[in-house]
Amino acid sequence: MGSRIPQNGDSDGVLRRLFGRGQSTDSIGREAAVIAITSGKGGTGKSFVSTNMAVALSRAGRRVALVDCDFGLGNAHLLLGVNPRWTLQHVLDQQMAMDEVVISTSFGPSLVPAGSGISRLADLSDTDMLALATGLASLARRYDVLLLDTAAGISPQCLLTLMLAQHVVLVTNPEIAALTDAYALVKCMARQPARPAISVVINRAPRRGLGEVTFEKLANVSSRFASCEMRYLGEIPDDPAVTQRRLGQPPLVDSHPECEAARCIRGVIRELTAAADGLRPRRVGPRDGLVHRCRVHSATGRSR
Repeated sequence: MGSRIPQNGDSDGVLRRLFGRGQSTDSIGREAAVIAITSGKGGTGKSFVSTNMAVALSRAGRRVALVDCDFGLGNAHLLLGVNPRWTLQHVLDQQMAMDEVVISTSFGPSLVPAGSGISRLADLSDTDMLALATGLASLARRYDVLLLDTAAGISPQCLLTLMLAQHVVLVTNPEIAALTDAYALVKCMARQPARPAISVVINRAPRRGLGEVTFEKLANVSSRFASCEMRYLGEIPDDPAVTQRRLGQPPLVDSHPECEAARCIRGVIRELTAAADGLRPRRVGPRDGLVHRCRVHSATGRSR
């Protein structure tokens, strides 16, 4: 285990030493495409979508890191078949650097695991969130795509995590409860300044075409009452290959690459690639990167 950084009141200095290896956290550099995958409520299949997208992108030749940002309730490690020793808890407790908790998976993408059953991670401070953003910035210099598998809901730290991304993928279902909570999340995001673009995936569609109909309902309400425009990425069917899965099985795009759900996931990736500037890394400056976005939205959240 890495040694704990002393608490000396110089939070930015600590962050530079811990994550930036002596360089400014705001220096001009390379940043991966940062995509947050979220939902208004739990149980929509968000983590299923994010892990399978990570594997499919990796198989397509992208350098991908999946970051489990469901703080305290992480499960991405189970879906990717790994048993991590270190997690985001050790990063936020300043015991380890982000680069030290990244682990490889046998399915291609790297993983930053979240803690599980750790109540302290359910209420992160601004300093914690700045540490997260700075650690993510260090990863973004090494990978092509960062996928942030966020917690569901509209808590302040969930919303701030979404604001770290360049693009948000909202996963919802055709059921009224899922759509109601999805709209609540969209409404909260629409109030944020300089928010990322939002796209939608309709998961567990019981029949073909219902996804687009469901999206149109959500998009119309969001446009009319929240002045928020969104893009449709596609539907993923309620496929028996998904519903019959058990813990410990490989991700669907690996075990059943030709099933309908796996084909739809690859279709979602094609649409996202078109919507998110090719999912290419970009050059960022002092007022454009992950750390800057965290600082701006932390200050905005305190003032609202």
